[in-house]
Amino acid sequence: MGVLRGLTLSMVALLPALFLGLLAYLIMGGSSDTTEWDTWMYIPCYGVPLFCLFVAFIFGMRSGRVEDQ
Repeated sequence: MGVLRGLTLSMVALLPALFLGLLAYLIMGGSSDTTEWDTWMYIPCYGVPLFCLFVAFIFGMRSGRVEDQ
């Protein structure tokens, strides 16, 4: 059940993660009018969204645990 919750939360976080990646790309000096692959920066375009999805997945996995007292 935790894996399903983590995947669901990751899919919900996909759109905001992409917007954060785009914002990081533009802040770091990326041009929004070029389509050449040579000018892309990989960290903001791939690293930021993947990091956000990974964090959302881990948060979804851990949020359902019940602690024994």
